[in-house]
Amino acid sequence: MTTTSIKNYTNTFNIRGTEIEITAPARINNATGEVVPDMELDNTAIKMAQDKYRKKFNFVGPEDIKKLRQKWQLSQKEFAKVIGWSPSTVALYEVGEIPTKSNNRLLKVMIKDPKVMEAFIAESKADDNLKEL
Repeated sequence: MTTTSIKNYTNTFNIRGTEIEITAPARINNATGEVVPDMELDNTAIKMAQDKYRKKFNFVGPEDIKKLRQKWQLSQKEFAKVIGWSPSTVALYEVGEIPTKSNNRLLKVMIKDPKVMEAFIAESKADDNLKEL
């Protein structure tokens, strides 16, 4: 039986063409010193790399997106409809996927200026009223 232990391990992730180096806990084979797959630890390392990328390039994070949506009391589906995205895009961003540059710009403006979100909601309601005619 292989014995393993958890040790800090430095790894480099390529995120959108940028090398992001992080040190995170990893499962190591005691006999060979090689990294052994461990879904929980591997996911933690990926999240750390994504967070570092977000900070480096000023991308909105999952919690910021959830707070924006919840501030306006919108479900993921409603939020997606208001801003013209698919519900799966909103869901992916809220679990850690990094937004596209254009979507990130829109999110930053909406977070900074509530009037922008108000305008999107008003336009969405107007569109709904037109469909009902």
